[in-house]
Amino acid sequence: MSDRGTRGSSTASLDRSSERIGAARVVGFLVVFVAAWFALDRLVPNPLLPFRAVIALLVAGAILFVGQAVVFRTELGRVPAALGLGRPAGRAVVVALLVGGLVIATFLVGAALLGIQLRLRPEWPAVLLAALIFHGIAEELVWRGYAFARIREHRTFWRAVLLSIPLIAATHVPIILTSGWLVGGLALVSAAVTCLPLAYLWERGHRTIWPPAIVHGLIGSWQIFDRSYPMTFPLIVLIATIVVPLIAFAFRDNFFGASLSGREPSSAGTS
Repeated sequence: MSDRGTRGSSTASLDRSSERIGAARVVGFLVVFVAAWFALDRLVPNPLLPFRAVIALLVAGAILFVGQAVVFRTELGRVPAALGLGRPAGRAVVVALLVGGLVIATFLVGAALLGIQLRLRPEWPAVLLAALIFHGIAEELVWRGYAFARIREHRTFWRAVLLSIPLIAATHVPIILTSGWLVGGLALVSAAVTCLPLAYLWERGHRTIWPPAIVHGLIGSWQIFDRSYPMTFPLIVLIATIVVPLIAFAFRDNFFGASLSGREPSSAGTS
C-alpha cells in the first residue's frame, strides 16, 4: 500500500510539474511573440526603405532567436531551422512565385479596368526591396516561422491554422485605433484570411518561411506605385490580398506529394 501511495504521489507530482512547464512555455511563447511583433510595429519603415527594413528584421530576429533558445530550449545550431530558415521545397517556391505574380497582375488589371493610371514611384526599386525584406522575410519570420510553427507542434494543420488566426489578427487591432474601423477592420480581415494560404505555403515548403515570404512581400509591392491614385485602388489591393493567395490551395497532394492531415511531433527541442 505504501509503495502504491508513493508511486501515486510521484505520478501526481510529475503531472503538476509537467503542467507548470507547459504553462510556462505558453507564457514564454506569448511574451516572445509580442516582443517580436512590437519590434516590427515600432520599427516599420516609413518611408519604406531597405536599410530600415533590415534593422527591423535584425531586431525581431534576435528576439526570436533568444526566445526560441530560452523558452523552448532549442540547441543554438538548430534555432534557424526551428524558425523556418531552412531549405524550402522547390515546388512551393514555384507556387509562391506564381501566386505573387498573379497578385501583381491583379493590381495592374484591376486598375486598368477601373481606368486608374498607376505610376511608379521614382524610388520604386528600393521600395520593392524593402517590401520583400519587411513584409516578406521579417513578418513571416515572426508569424509563420515562430508563431505558427510553435502552434503547429502536436496539432493537425487545420487546427493550428484556426488557433493562429486570432493571434495574428490581433496584431492588426492597433490599425483600428489609428486609421478607424473601416481601414482597420479590412486589415484585420485580410490578415485573418491570408493566414490560410501563407500557412499552407509554409507547410508545403518544408516548413520554411521562404514561400510565404515571397507572396507576402509581393502583396506589399502595391507600395511601389505613386500615392496619387484614387480611393478605389485600395479596394483592388484588398481583393488581390484576400482572394488571389487562396489559389495556392489549388495545388494539392498530387502536386506536392505529401498530406497535411497528420499531427507532427515537436521539432524545436533538443532531441
